Amino acid sequence: MSAFFYRRNNMIQNNRKSLIPFFIGAVAGALVFIIIFGASVIVPTNTDWLFAYPGDATQHQLGWEFYRNSPADFPVGLTHGLTSEGSVSCLYSDSLPLFAIVFKLLSPVLPGSFQYFGLWGVLCFALNGGFGALLLYRIRPDMVFASVGSLFYSMFPPTLDRIMHHNSLGAIWLFIIPMILCIDRNREFRHRYTFTALWCADCALAAMIHPYFLPMIFTVMGGYGILAIFRDRQPRRFVITAVSSALSAAAALFIIGAFHGKGGYTDGGFGIYSSNLNTFFNGMGHSAFLDALPSRYGQGEGFGYLGLGALICCLTGIVSVCIYIARREGGFRKNAAALVKKYRTEVIAFLAVFAVSFCWAVSDVITLNGRVIIDLPLPYLVRGGLSIYRASGRFIWLPCILVITAGLAGLSRLGKRAAVIAAVLCIAVQGLDLRKWCSGQHDMFAGDTNYEFALTDEKWDVLTEGADEVIFLPMPEDYGLYMQMYFDFAQLAEDKDMSLSSFYLARLDFDAVSAYSLREYTALKNGGGRSDALYVFFKPEEAPPESDTLRVYNIDGYTVAKVKLK
Repeated sequence: MSAFFYRRNNMIQNNRKSLIPFFIGAVAGALVFIIIFGASVIVPTNTDWLFAYPGDATQHQLGWEFYRNSPADFPVGLTHGLTSEGSVSCLYSDSLPLFAIVFKLLSPVLPGSFQYFGLWGVLCFALNGGFGALLLYRIRPDMVFASVGSLFYSMFPPTLDRIMHHNSLGAIWLFIIPMILCIDRNREFRHRYTFTALWCADCALAAMIHPYFLPMIFTVMGGYGILAIFRDRQPRRFVITAVSSALSAAAALFIIGAFHGKGGYTDGGFGIYSSNLNTFFNGMGHSAFLDALPSRYGQGEGFGYLGLGALICCLTGIVSVCIYIARREGGFRKNAAALVKKYRTEVIAFLAVFAVSFCWAVSDVITLNGRVIIDLPLPYLVRGGLSIYRASGRFIWLPCILVITAGLAGLSRLGKRAAVIAAVLCIAVQGLDLRKWCSGQHDMFAGDTNYEFALTDEKWDVLTEGADEVIFLPMPEDYGLYMQMYFDFAQLAEDKDMSLSSFYLARLDFDAVSAYSLREYTALKNGGGRSDALYVFFKPEEAPPESDTLRVYNIDGYTVAKVKLK
């Protein structure tokens, strides 16, 4: 009995010690966000920055506004009024379902103009830094080293690139947690099923934040499987954890409506939105010291620049480990072979996770700089399955974090004081390397971003009177190029309590929406238009001629039509 209480007290003390570097890393991460992007974007009533620079973040905010005003439904993540299909999950407007659902419940007490993406940004940076510190503390229980090293996770270049325009993709902490769990797999938790429950919770969170994180988590889980089966001899535990996690993710996706509707789950672009083999060294113009390397169209999705400070850290870590091994009795070659043999399973697990995620990111079209080196022919079904995650280049973030973590682990072999000094110097270089880019981001978001709505003509009040739907005609295949049009009329529709016939979404039943648009267009041209609709034309020349019952207007740069009331 005394041994039980001793182990429990020891476990509590270790947990408390771990919380200190986590807290320091989280505070440092939040400060990094505020220093770079400013504090004004965190203010919930400040929505100007989301509309001033039209893009993905504008789509996310409009998706949230439509979801907020949608009637209660099940699945709980369904948004009404964005397409003629009737409803679509807020997941496909990338409106961060986890936050959207919570704040929809709080909607009655929230101000009319409200956004949570700034809050999400600072929270992400805090969690990236906090869990990064926790990961380093697991590798080397040095509070100062873990706290300093955490800045590499909160200053991770791909996150800096994503957090203000594709906000939900900033949550790299979602796959840092599984890396920690791999280290903690033999830890004594207070409850028997805590370990599996943590995996399940992480997968459910990923499903409700952004599904692109699920393959990264399950790739790390594959590494855990190698450790559980071949090192720990616990295949049953791995199977239970893997199955439970998959079910948790599926349940979360079902609850937010990911499987609702008839839109396809695949799309073109696999092999285009990939990573280049030079990605670790290619700052794509964001580095103050390294010139941008050539890459191909679409490979911004596979941006995986480590930063000059991180590259130096990795190089120093390799040298540090080599010196550490060489200084031990027996010489470098003998000691290296002995270490590889001793930790063979861990090495295989690490390399397997790295190789799978790296190859998936690079895709079947392997490129170096601007050249295609290998174009692998894939079976139709395989390509179709991989196209569910067409922007495969995003999976490079996992290898990036593996490399940075390995570099910091190697750096820690320098000795306590030397390791901290080296980490501080590397972080300083990282900051200097990214300073111009971060300064540009600061100027863009931290200052006053006064946004003026594009549709200012007084005629809009007249044209929307009695209308309950905005119908875009006729539906082109490249409708995604008309993003600004969608954003402007979505704001108008949201303000006037109208619905849209289509919108810029990640998943859309194009055939159904296009057929609806064609029916409405044909009816309008044949004199059977609706008086309860505002017709908006993608191209001015496609508007039908005016008649006794139809009026065509060119207002604020758009061509629209309205049927007269009889």
